[in-house]
Amino acid sequence: MAVRIGFDQYSVAHRDLSAEATLQFAVERGFDGVQFLDPASIEPALDLGRLRDFHHRAEALGLYVEAGLPSPNPIRHSRRLEREIPPREHAHQLARHVDALAALGCRRARVYVGDRHDRFRTDVRWDVQRVVTLEVLHALTPRLRDHGIRLALETHADLTVDELLALLDRLDPAVAGVTLDTGNLLMRLDEPLAAAERLAPWVVATHIKDAVLAFTARGLCWQARPVGSGILPMPDLLAPLLRANPDLTLSIELHPRTYDLPIFDKTWLAFFPALRPECLAAMVALALRCEHRFAEGSLLRPELVESIPWADRDLDWLASSLGYLRRVVQGLTRFYK
Repeated sequence: MAVRIGFDQYSVAHRDLSAEATLQFAVERGFDGVQFLDPASIEPALDLGRLRDFHHRAEALGLYVEAGLPSPNPIRHSRRLEREIPPREHAHQLARHVDALAALGCRRARVYVGDRHDRFRTDVRWDVQRVVTLEVLHALTPRLRDHGIRLALETHADLTVDELLALLDRLDPAVAGVTLDTGNLLMRLDEPLAAAERLAPWVVATHIKDAVLAFTARGLCWQARPVGSGILPMPDLLAPLLRANPDLTLSIELHPRTYDLPIFDKTWLAFFPALRPECLAAMVALALRCEHRFAEGSLLRPELVESIPWADRDLDWLASSLGYLRRVVQGLTRFYK
C-alpha cells in the first residue's frame, strides 16, 4: 500500500502562490500532491485545454492533483448574488465546473455544504439548506456519472456525521462520497473514532489535521495543530480509512485561528437537536485531557500558539505533519501486510 501524502492549497493561501508555483512548492518539500480549492483556483477561465495541460504537468512531476467544487448550497450562492437562485439554476451553473474537474483528471471532488456560520443562520434554517443542496446534487448526478466523478461531501464546520450519512443515503453512491476532515469532527461535536468508523466506507478524500480543545467562559474553543501534536489518536483514525480505501490520498490542511464552541449556551446547543449526551461528554473529556497537558507543559495553550504569526509557523507545521504521517502510514502498511 503506497499512500500518497499531499496538502490542501488553503494551508499556503496566504503565500499567494500561483497554481504552478504551488506544484513546485510541493515538489521541493517532498509532498506527493496538492488538493486545490476548485478548478477556477488553477485556471480562472475554466479553459478545458489549459486544465488538461496542468494535469499533465502535475503528472510529469509525479504529483496527484485534486480539486473541489463550489458549494452546491444554493442559499449561499443566493446570498452572494443578492437574489434567489433556484436549485436547478445553481446546478446548471456548477455543470461547467464539473467539466473542468474532468479535464483535470479528477475522479473525486471535495465539496462543502456550509461554512461555520451557515448552520446557525436564523433566516434560512439549516435543515432547509440541506434539502435544497440535495436537490442540486440530484440535478448534477447525470453529469457526474457521465464523467465518473464522485463528489466528496466534507465534514466541514457544518454537517454532523448523522446529517452527512442521511444525505449520502439519498444520493447515488456512484457519485457521492466523503471528504473526512479529521480535526473538524470535534467542531461539530462528533466523537472522532466512532465517526471515522462510520464514514470509512464512504471516504474518498481527506483533510488531515490535528486539533486541541480548551475550556473558555462560554464552553470550549477549538484550534488546529500539526498532525501528531494534538489530541486526536491519528493512527486509530487513519486505520479504518485505509482499510476501506488503500488508495486514499492524505491531504494535510492546516490553518491559524481558534473557533468558539459555546457548549454552555443553550441557544447554541439547540442548533444540534440530535446531539447525544455521550458525544458532548466525549468533547468535555478531550478538553479535560488537553487542559492536563497544558498544565504539565506538553501542549502549548491556544493563545500562546496564536501569538506566533501564521507565516512564521506554516512551513514547520506542514513539515512536521508530513514526517509524522509518513511514519504512521509506514507502520500501518506493515500491520496490513
